[in-house]
Formats: sequence, C-alpha cells, structure tokens
Amino acid sequence: MIASVNPLASAAALRVLQAGGNAVDAAVAAGAVLTVVEPWSGQLGGDAFLLVASAQRKTVTAINGSGAAPLAASIDRYRSAGRIPESGWLAATVPGLVDAWRVALDNHGTMPLGALLEDAIHYADRGFPLTARQARNNAEMASIAAPFKETRAIFFPDGHPPPVGHLLRQPDLARTLRTLQADGPLAFYRGQIAQAIVAASNRGGGLFSSRDFADHRTEVLEPIQTTYRGWTVLEQPPVSQGLILLIALNILEATGLPSDPADRIHLQVEAHKLALRERLSQVGDPRASPVDLGQLLSRPRARALEGRIDRRRAAPLQPEPAGHPDTTYLCVVDEARNVVSYIHSLYAGNGVVAGDTGILLNNRMGCFSLEDDSPNRLAPGKRPIHTLNSWMLLRDDRPHTVGGTPGSFWQVQTNLQLINNLVDAQMPLQAAVDAPRWRMGAQTSWSDASLQLEGRFSEATADSLRHLGHEVGLIGDWEAGGSAQLIQLDDATLVGAGDPRPGTSSVIGY
Repeated sequence: MIASVNPLASAAALRVLQAGGNAVDAAVAAGAVLTVVEPWSGQLGGDAFLLVASAQRKTVTAINGSGAAPLAASIDRYRSAGRIPESGWLAATVPGLVDAWRVALDNHGTMPLGALLEDAIHYADRGFPLTARQARNNAEMASIAAPFKETRAIFFPDGHPPPVGHLLRQPDLARTLRTLQADGPLAFYRGQIAQAIVAASNRGGGLFSSRDFADHRTEVLEPIQTTYRGWTVLEQPPVSQGLILLIALNILEATGLPSDPADRIHLQVEAHKLALRERLSQVGDPRASPVDLGQLLSRPRARALEGRIDRRRAAPLQPEPAGHPDTTYLCVVDEARNVVSYIHSLYAGNGVVAGDTGILLNNRMGCFSLEDDSPNRLAPGKRPIHTLNSWMLLRDDRPHTVGGTPGSFWQVQTNLQLINNLVDAQMPLQAAVDAPRWRMGAQTSWSDASLQLEGRFSEATADSLRHLGHEVGLIGDWEAGGSAQLIQLDDATLVGAGDPRPGTSSVIGY
C-alpha cells in the first residue's frame, strides 16, 4: 500500500511494488515524482527524512537527509542585514534530499536509483496537467518567484499563473534527473550538478562552494522513542523537531486526557507549549551542541512539566514561526511488511531555481536563530532545527501504524492529535484523520499566537476555551492545515487513510 497526496506519485510507487521492488524503492520512486508534480512542496533542492522498518532485520532506522549552512554563512553577515532572508540564495542550506535517497537505497533498497526515476523524468519532460489545487499553490508562489527569471520561465511562462489544465513541462529538471539516472546520486554533490549549482550561486550572490556539497553527509541514526498507553511511538531524532511530539505525549500520559472537548484541547495545547519550550531552550544540531535526549524524554521530566499545567488557565505562548503547506508526506508498506515513513520539503518555498538545472532551492536558513543564547544559533556548516518529522506506532515491537503530515510547525500539532485520536479515542483510521483539529499560529503571521479551531467544533467548546484564557479564532471546517497520510497494519490486511483537507489524497493497495 502507498498513501500520498498525489495519484501520479502513488501510481509510480504501485508500479515499483508490482514489479517486485520493496517499500524503500517505492518511496523513492514516489518521492521523485513528487519533486516534479508537487515542486513547491519539495524538490531536488530540499531535504528529506525517513523512518525505515525492516521486516527481515526487525529494526527501524532513522535517515536524516538535511543539509547544513554554507561554510561562508557567518552569523555577522545575517545580523548586519537585520534578518535571515525568506528567499534568494542567502536563504538556502545545502540540499540533502538526493543523498537521502542514495543512503536509503544503499541500506534498504533492491533497485537502482536510475530505474526509480523513470516516471519522474517522464512527467518533467512530457509534462502533467495542473489540478485546481496545484494551480492555486503555484499562483500563491507568484510573488516569491517574481524576482527570479529562471523560475518565472518555468512556472509562469506567460508572465502570470497558468490555469487549471495547463501542461507544466520542466525540461531542465528532466535533464538533471537524467544526469542522476546516468551518473548516480553523487553527481549532485561531486559532479556536474554540484558544479552547476555552485556556479549559479556565484552569479546570484550566494555562498555555496564545491566543498559545501562534497562535505555533505546523510546521517543514519536510531529513532527516538517513548511509550504511550502501551504503544511504542518512534520519531526522528534531532535535528528534527519530532521530539516535541514525544515530550507532549509523555506529558499527556502523566495528565490523562479528558473526554470533554475543551478540556482535552486545553491539555493538548498546554502540553505542546511546554514541549516546544524544551526544544527552543535545549535543542540544536547535535553535531555542534550535544542534546541530552535521555533527560528530555524521561518520565521524571514529564511529571515536572505536567506540574506546570494549570487546568483552569492557559499559559502564554511564545509565538512560533508561521506554518507553511510546502511539504509532502507519504508512507509505504510492501508485501514483506517493510514500512517507510517519508517526508521531504523545501520549507516555505524559496523561489530560486539554480541556473539551468531546473532545481528549486530550499530556504531552511530561516529555521536558524540569530540569538547568542540559542542552541539553534546560526553557524557555518551547522544544520538548523528542522520542522520535518515522521512517526510510527509499534505494538509488540512490530509496526502497527505509520503516518505523518506536512504543515511546517503545525506538523507536530497535527501528529499529536492523530495519535490521541487513534490511541485515546480508539477511532478508526480515517475517522482519526477526518476529526476536527485545532492549530496554533496562522500561516500568514510570524507572531500570531492564537488557537484556531476548525468550524466543526461547537461554539460551546470555543467559549470554554476562551474562558480558560485562550485567544480563540474560528477557521473553516477543513482548514486546520496538514495533509495526513496513514497506513495501519495487522496480520492479514492493510488499511490506508488520506486527508481530505488538501483536496487530493491517493491511497492505493492491492
């Protein structure tokens, strides 16, 4: 089974599975198609994280495919400008996606990358018709792309956003994918693709050097984990923000989760606030600042945090950065019950295409802090804390449910609610995805600390939360963000679920 946001990606994964490939092969094939057909949600210039459960080895591996700041990226340079830019060459870290594919396939795959790129090359070369959602997403990026002629030429060929049904072709990207197919993924870091990106960076006033690309390394790590009401919950270790989810679950296990909707939301929100503060105060790139995960995820720490929750009053929220839809998540289970939880992203959409490569770059530099006392302080060669995270639920040491969602800083908020729906409320899989959601922080603001409820919550619930001191806003019935994709396993069957919120979801099993 494959669950993704796009039917072309799910179909590519299905073909790989039916041809005898495994879950990792299928995830890479689907991910490659998504770089073409959902380019603003993740492209070759972005990063990726995977959890891979091997049925034969009986292990779960975390793959961290995130890149670092250029070696020339000093904090003084950005402070002198007053901020980290949201777009342009100075906003980009070294892309990690392609090397994450390489490492995943080398460690767990059965097929070469070249064979898995065929569908992606086809859609880049021949084109694909824009759906209403894709046309809308593309139009939303018009102002960001406007300063960059290479980007305008690809995505806005007539000077304005193309309509639904427009055949979007990306011949430069097709050529780059063919280079990867012929020369292998190291061409992206030590070959002609790296050379082309660095040359474009030099022309555009960027900081990339050949060494930045040659020095890039994907990490293979143990997942971090906790137990929640008898379930084992696995997440990505730092630099991923996945530990926020585990800390919040630890707090909620200590508090108990009430059945009253307002009280339940209040505790979820307060647990998330405390978990977020733990991340902000203690977590950076472990290669530069050691992180005491044992202490952060310990039960005594959870009990101490739980004691800070006032069940009758909301605590102040340190505003988070805005949420962004520019990410995509998928999960795959194969016949042998190998399982992959896969997420990739550009973050918020940079707007820069690297010369004639067709590669859209990320703007992950914006995830750094410029504050001296932050463990996430910007430094050359350092990786920023990452919004991307993916999870698995294990029962008796075997994968039972795999899932994730896009949504930037909303990801852990959504994942927390999904797991509570599944474990505490014991909802069926699709019902857990469909259930009304809350979110903190607006997509359009970096300082909005309001609690926003989907309109399907009752006015009584909203009033109760206001009485508890939350600044509550009501949004559309299906507007909380996210595009969750989940697969549930038992001995005989697979059950998949896709989120109705983005307008498309494609779950295929056979």
